[in-house]
Amino acid sequence: MDPVGLYNRIFDDIISRIPAAEAMLQNMNRRPNIPPPANTIEDNTSNSDYRDVSPSGGTITSFDDVLRLFSEGSRSDDPERQLINETIVAAADRYNLDPNLIKAVMRTESNFRPDVVSRSGAMGLMQLMPATAADLGVTDPFDIVQNIDGGARYLRRMLDLFDGDETLALAAYNAGQGSVRRHGGVPPFAETTAYIPRVQDFRNQFILEQYAAAVRTRGG
Repeated sequence: MDPVGLYNRIFDDIISRIPAAEAMLQNMNRRPNIPPPANTIEDNTSNSDYRDVSPSGGTITSFDDVLRLFSEGSRSDDPERQLINETIVAAADRYNLDPNLIKAVMRTESNFRPDVVSRSGAMGLMQLMPATAADLGVTDPFDIVQNIDGGARYLRRMLDLFDGDETLALAAYNAGQGSVRRHGGVPPFAETTAYIPRVQDFRNQFILEQYAAAVRTRGG
């Protein structure tokens, strides 16, 4: 789906139902703690370690405004958080991706931690496998800028490979493009079938948080 059209439709809907937007935000704040899958990272970092990298509020009318909000959200006293946000913005712009999708993949993969290594050897924020990192020219998978840029580039590659089908692209990101092709769709792996809605749920939460902040800024 075209991210510009998606954001504009959501924006129009929320602005027409400001009380509902506030209710959605309250519901999100009450959502249960759901730890990442046990096989995501070796120390099974819990949701309590989630580091807020959400942007600040502002008026959103276009995809450019979404990028602007991420840029504003990068202004932080935490240099690591600032660098993560700025790199998300740059990668989203460079590879024509929804920044919330990059952020959701990162949240699911590593809980925004640049130093984690999975039991299968996936590394860093976007959990790049060694062969994938090498193919992408990522020389230091634990470098925040290299890792996010490489992960976003790989996500863009999967989207292009599967004709923009986000479900198949996420399945390929998790299980490998070969598995998706062999199974003619989403592989019937428990990890992969749980991974796709998890990423999409986080992305939707981030979108709603942005729009609720925008509504409050507009005086709603």
